Amino acid sequence: MQLKPTEKAKQPSPASRVTVLLEKDCHLEGRLKFEGTARIDGGFTGEIDTPDTLIVGRQARVQGEVTASVVIISGHFQGKICARKRVEICAPALVKGTIESAVLQVEEGAVFEGESKMLRTLENAQETRH
Repeated sequence: MQLKPTEKAKQPSPASRVTVLLEKDCHLEGRLKFEGTARIDGGFTGEIDTPDTLIVGRQARVQGEVTASVVIISGHFQGKICARKRVEICAPALVKGTIESAVLQVEEGAVFEGESKMLRTLENAQETRH
């Protein structure tokens, strides 16, 4: 598809560009704090903290605690997730643990074993007051 001269290509927002990438043959232990989007395709054990997005790839193995706005999981995750906006568990993911989020989506073929708690979003809280 070609852009017409009057059309401009959309630039990704800072939160959508990948600022951290952990390749499939790498393993990291510790605390990861970042802005933007992190994609983990390897192993990670520890704490992850971001106001933005974490993507756990199909071959990834992540264990620990995650605090983020959006978490998208296609690999293995064990631990606790607190997501201000949403958590997406995509096939063939295996997720074990606790999830607190305003939205939880589990795709057919993915597995979630654990507990979930729905957080109220600002929009939901305002709607229930009216």
